[in-house]
Amino acid sequence: MVCPCCFTIPSVIIKLLATASALSYGQRFLTKNSNKWVRRISFGITLIISLILVGIGLFLLVLANNDDLRSRGFANFCAMQNLKDGGPMNEVRCAILNEADISGKVLEFGPGPGTNFKCFVNSTSISEYVGVEPNTYFKEEMMREKEKRGLTFPLDFAPLRGEDYVDVMSESFDVVILTHVLCSVDSVETVLANAERALKPGGKMIIMEHKTAGEGTKLKMFQEVVGPIFNIIGNGCKVLDMTKIIENYLGNRFSVQLDEFEAPLPAFPLLFARPHVKGVATKK
Repeated sequence: MVCPCCFTIPSVIIKLLATASALSYGQRFLTKNSNKWVRRISFGITLIISLILVGIGLFLLVLANNDDLRSRGFANFCAMQNLKDGGPMNEVRCAILNEADISGKVLEFGPGPGTNFKCFVNSTSISEYVGVEPNTYFKEEMMREKEKRGLTFPLDFAPLRGEDYVDVMSESFDVVILTHVLCSVDSVETVLANAERALKPGGKMIIMEHKTAGEGTKLKMFQEVVGPIFNIIGNGCKVLDMTKIIENYLGNRFSVQLDEFEAPLPAFPLLFARPHVKGVATKK
């Protein structure tokens, strides 16, 4: 039995609370000879900033220690953001999927609320669609999105056996889709291993993921700052060198074609997620 008082406190929360305390403590060093209005304005600004930092810290603390709340909140956010029609990011997403000429049996890891379904409207080449989605709050949204788009292919969900084994027949799928999912798993290699096992020889792995920015860039430093916060809000999502991880794992067992690009995401709040990699890996 776990003690209810024993919370996990990620280091980013400690840093936020420590900064708020340091700002407040720093007010003691304003001299009495300072203009009283300067002191009042400085105190007011410092108080507001400190309260904001404390509020963010407490919010992240609650999310970090409540799996259900974090999963539900992430599902609601994704449904609100990703099910919209139009927009440059949807154009990029659908271009990748349409160019891959998806057909036959499809397995998607982390389909979320059915974000990719908008790209399959009028498609008659998909015979079966199976999702691997551990977040139960996404499943109802996914069914509604399928109905909304008028998609006729059968939809099912593959169970997870343990933490790292997807219960599907080996070499039974023509296509595996991985879009914005590898960042949030415990082991990218384990997911890729399941995808490889599920694919038939000649089958295609469709990939689109965000990645680290170039070494030494300001964006890379920004990713390092916001990454720990997004890890909590984004239900475990991490900023990784996804190109290197994918290429190293798939090796010469796949014919891999990956391209890095800047995704057309809004600067706020997703500037850090603009560096992306996309492509197709074909199983030999």
